Amino acid sequence: MSYYLLLIQFIFTLVGLFLLWQGLGYFRRMRQYKKLKSMPFPESYEGILQKLRQYKNLSPVHKEKLQLLILLFIANKEFVGVKMTLNDEIKVIIAFYACLMRLGFDLGEKDHVRTVIVYPKHFLVNETHSSGGINHNETSVLEGQSANGTVAISWQDIKYNIVQQEKDNVIIHEFAHELDFEDGFADGTPMLEGSNYRRWSEVFSNAFDSLREQTGKEKSSESILLLGTYALTNEAEFFAVCSERFFETPKAFKAYFPKLYQELKDFYRLDTEVIFKDLLET
Repeated sequence: MSYYLLLIQFIFTLVGLFLLWQGLGYFRRMRQYKKLKSMPFPESYEGILQKLRQYKNLSPVHKEKLQLLILLFIANKEFVGVKMTLNDEIKVIIAFYACLMRLGFDLGEKDHVRTVIVYPKHFLVNETHSSGGINHNETSVLEGQSANGTVAISWQDIKYNIVQQEKDNVIIHEFAHELDFEDGFADGTPMLEGSNYRRWSEVFSNAFDSLREQTGKEKSSESILLLGTYALTNEAEFFAVCSERFFETPKAFKAYFPKLYQELKDFYRLDTEVIFKDLLET
């Protein structure tokens, strides 16, 4: 009996310590939030953001919230440059797109990335996998990668996406993977509210399977061209690419995939077609 009492006391102690830690973290975040909110947004940051087409289309209310999110992001994330020095332009641009995705969420919600690693250009990653009992080593050339709260991105590709004003955005892509992995699984289904899982699964699975069937029959369509065949690699990549289109080309994405658009609208709590109504899409 005494053993079980000690075990119960130990569990309650752990729960108490966890709640204390959570409470201290909350008060620390709120103190930092109030401090940053009272500070003027740096003019140099504003100058950087004015070069981004999405930022220029935001309403004053959205800009105010996004500016605070950017300051919090830069203050709380560890930025690591690999063979390059990271300046304000790099940090602000990465923070902008990462925070744009969380514009509809509450402060601190779905904010699990701790480290951002920036490479000057494409980077190499060595991977090992088994097939038939044999280990295979492969080297991949990547634009970005994310895992366990760490996002690695190529600055060369970030700049290319911005200059070309295309439908691709490597920052949104990699941070979408982190949102997807919030529940511990990279399966194309992030953590959802209530009973939305069944509807999400039906909408995304039907679209994914239909598009893969078209490509398998060597059929091409405007919808496939909008997403690109890389989106059909697996469900996780499908969600990441759809997230890119949701923020980069919302009008076209909604026109071709209205059900997917609605699911992402509910998830991100943003109607990007309305927010970016004056955004020119390529």
